Amino acid sequence: MFLMLGFCTAIMAQRSPVGIVSVQDSVKSVQLGVISSVSVDGGHGVQLSGLSNTSAHQFNGVQLSTISNITTGMDKGVQLSGILNVSSAMQRGVQIGAINYADSLNGAQVGLFNIARKRPKGWQVGLINLSYDSIGHKVGLVNINPSTTVDYMLYGGSSTKVNLAARYRNKSTYSIIGVGTHFMGLDSKFSGAVFYRLGQYVQLSPKWSLSGDIGYYHVETFSKHNSEKPERLYSLQARINADYQFSKKFGAFASVGWGLTRYYDRNETYRNRPLVEIGLTYRQPRNQHDSWKRAWEDKRSKLIFADSTMALPTPKHPWRALAEVTAVNVGVQLFDRWVLNSDFAQTTLRSLKRNFTDGMVWDNDFFITNMFAHPYHGNLYFNAARTNGLTFWESAPYALLGSAMWEFLGETEPPAINDIIATTCGGMAIGEMTHRLSLTILDDRTFGFPRFLREAAAAIINPIQGIHRIVSGDAWHVKSRNYRYHDFHETPLDVSFSVGWRYLADDGALFRGVHAPYVNMTMTYGTAVDGEKHTTPYDFFDLEANTAFGGGQPAVNTLNIVGRLWSTPILDKKDMAGEFGIYQHFNYYDAKPIEDGSDLTPYRISEAAGFGPGFIFSLPQMGALSKMEQRVFVSGILLGGTKSDYFNVIERDYNMGSGFSVKARTQLDFGKFGRLILNAKYFRLWTWKGYEDKDLQPYVDGTADLHYLNVQGDNSNAALFVINPVIEMHLARQWSITLSGSFYGRRTHYNYYYDKDLILRQNSTVRARTFETKIGLTCRL
Repeated sequence: MFLMLGFCTAIMAQRSPVGIVSVQDSVKSVQLGVISSVSVDGGHGVQLSGLSNTSAHQFNGVQLSTISNITTGMDKGVQLSGILNVSSAMQRGVQIGAINYADSLNGAQVGLFNIARKRPKGWQVGLINLSYDSIGHKVGLVNINPSTTVDYMLYGGSSTKVNLAARYRNKSTYSIIGVGTHFMGLDSKFSGAVFYRLGQYVQLSPKWSLSGDIGYYHVETFSKHNSEKPERLYSLQARINADYQFSKKFGAFASVGWGLTRYYDRNETYRNRPLVEIGLTYRQPRNQHDSWKRAWEDKRSKLIFADSTMALPTPKHPWRALAEVTAVNVGVQLFDRWVLNSDFAQTTLRSLKRNFTDGMVWDNDFFITNMFAHPYHGNLYFNAARTNGLTFWESAPYALLGSAMWEFLGETEPPAINDIIATTCGGMAIGEMTHRLSLTILDDRTFGFPRFLREAAAAIINPIQGIHRIVSGDAWHVKSRNYRYHDFHETPLDVSFSVGWRYLADDGALFRGVHAPYVNMTMTYGTAVDGEKHTTPYDFFDLEANTAFGGGQPAVNTLNIVGRLWSTPILDKKDMAGEFGIYQHFNYYDAKPIEDGSDLTPYRISEAAGFGPGFIFSLPQMGALSKMEQRVFVSGILLGGTKSDYFNVIERDYNMGSGFSVKARTQLDFGKFGRLILNAKYFRLWTWKGYEDKDLQPYVDGTADLHYLNVQGDNSNAALFVINPVIEMHLARQWSITLSGSFYGRRTHYNYYYDKDLILRQNSTVRARTFETKIGLTCRL
């Protein structure tokens, strides 16, 4: 195995100007990485890559990639990317991308969001421009510097009836961006608007000011119980405003003006009339950043235990583990059979014989059943072995055995190939994650109610271990020697919980979607890069889980796990460290059609079984950045799933298949001020086993059992893209505000498919895209 891994390392991370992942000490002319290019000592020339370029020292020339470019300064050069450019020192040149950051800018930034700490001779051109000085030049819709006054506005009026907006006042000009609802009134239709206003103001006195502005409103309207696409309008508006400041923070204003509203798609005026508005303002204190006293690292250092005493290793009991796997299946089967009275659990000797003689099929269960519930069930099998002292690799066969036992003996439906794969591989990922996470909570030295809370929380995360500790008495046994607890100094743990509000768009619409509260958990276990070789699976892993409440959406809509199976260092220098490894991936995204909206499912993506190589590069200090980390992963997908536009059999409306995924993650930590995370994921799935060669009439007539249809779905291939930027702004200690968004894009080409009249068609391509946004309060524990 290690010979194979070493061969992969040599092939993928050669110190060569050309490679799948190209790593060079210094670039002299051209560096080309199919996935990523890395330069340790900078250089000059051209860096090209499919996903990301990274240079630990100054790079002069051109960095060109689809996702991100990162360098410690650039002299006479260009950074051009689809999403993110970072120069952590002086940027003499041009940055062109969606998000651009430079410590010092002596050139130009062109993008949607531009950030520069200093701009002695720099230009920022974009939608939002932010700098920490008042010199230089800005051209954009919103320009922010230390002298900018920020007012948050809540108001009502005759245009949009309820409005939230932010106003950015500079020396004599200001801009306003905001959202409003019920543009067309309080009737059977819902209408909303996003708007931008630009104006000039005069300060009449310390409390009074007079201003005038013009604005552009984008309006969408639709019937509340209609699946038609929203009708879109635009409105041009002019206002005169009077502001009065009650105190340093609070004020009020009144506005009068005129608005002209027209349709985008036809030469027709919707309305042309005066408008009146009145509202309140809250002024953000300019010295708010000074109140951020310490970063999270200071807080975490106080939580580290000094004692390193650990519990003795658990003795291995392989036969007891097998008995517990059997007990799990027997218990679930009896519950389904006698309590739920489920048809599939009414097994007989005849049904068991049929399961062995008829062979395995691709089943037609719900997406959540096949891609989440089965992997979770596999985690119970896996942890039956882990809790009995077996290692990661020794426990994996128990997940396979438990799944096979259930498929052939536990139900009347034919055994499913996809269930075996998802339960085994997904069970390994979820099982090892829950095993390690539950152990971080336990502390055998504690007692009383705190001990009860620890044991209860650990048992919820890992029920098999919880039952073991109750039966053995370890759940309440207080120990002073060889006690179990997690050493946070030995294995760091970074856990964040966010609570907030989520908006999921229907077919990309700005206002027709679902609003609901959410809870998000992210966790990093262990150290991604430490210069050591690692052979213990999951001594480092990342977890993200998201739950939503209400709105007709799945309770669990996101679960992402990436765990290290093996790694070796490939860079270990003062300014950059890097490692190559083999990682396991589990990705689950689920959504349902929006209530009272279109029939479109916003997204549905699964990678239940994925393994592949990955590279992680870490730069501990880059100018104003306290940390920068770049991760790139490639995985082969043994089993995945994606939404189908045609296939709908029994409970299944998705295609299963295999393929590959490419993932990139960039993290920038700005010390005590916050951090920026950019996740980009690309999935490619092929559905090989279709129904084009089958006679479907017996299945339509009901003379054949659909459980034996045995297809993966429509013969097709799907390309899925997920991009997820996350911004954390620290408030105080471990608290922060988190803003995040996700864009989901899908392109599926169908080689064969049945239309609604059951006529076999060929060669159809369907594209779908939508987005979601979230804002929440985050606590890092």
